[in-house]
Amino acid sequence: MFGLNETRTVEDDAAIRRIHTLAPAVNGAISQIKKRAACGQVESCEASAKSLKDAIRSAKLPENYTDEANAAIDALMLEAFMKATSVAARAAIEAGLEDEVERRAMKIREARVKLAGAIRYKAPEDFRRKCEMMLETALFSGGVRAKGPTRAKPGGSMLESAAVA
Repeated sequence: MFGLNETRTVEDDAAIRRIHTLAPAVNGAISQIKKRAACGQVESCEASAKSLKDAIRSAKLPENYTDEANAAIDALMLEAFMKATSVAARAAIEAGLEDEVERRAMKIREARVKLAGAIRYKAPEDFRRKCEMMLETALFSGGVRAKGPTRAKPGGSMLESAAVA
């Protein structure tokens, strides 16, 4: 009667063996995703994460191990999207300050797409708010200076007549 509280079956042993054989490959793939996420390479991270999730699912590993691995992958994807959003928003602000309207619009569009991806992976509300503020700053930066004379500042003709008098 004693010692019967721990019942291990052949299926449990097989699952443990599968975990031990696949763990190095899974950990290696997660470390590669982590390196790409730190650089903000969203496209390659998404492809790697999708293939890794499919491999984990098809290996018929225990549910607790797959949940843990999927949570780690989702956290890395969130990091990648947050990094890419931040980089794109900063680039949009820089483009606005340099009066490059087309590049600013392109970077704002890219930042909004990356922000949507971060929201999909449950980005914190604080991050969402800060990104929206950065994008608003980018929208309002640049495009202020006139290329030529305006009604308020007619140009060189007024300066010449004032200098003559």
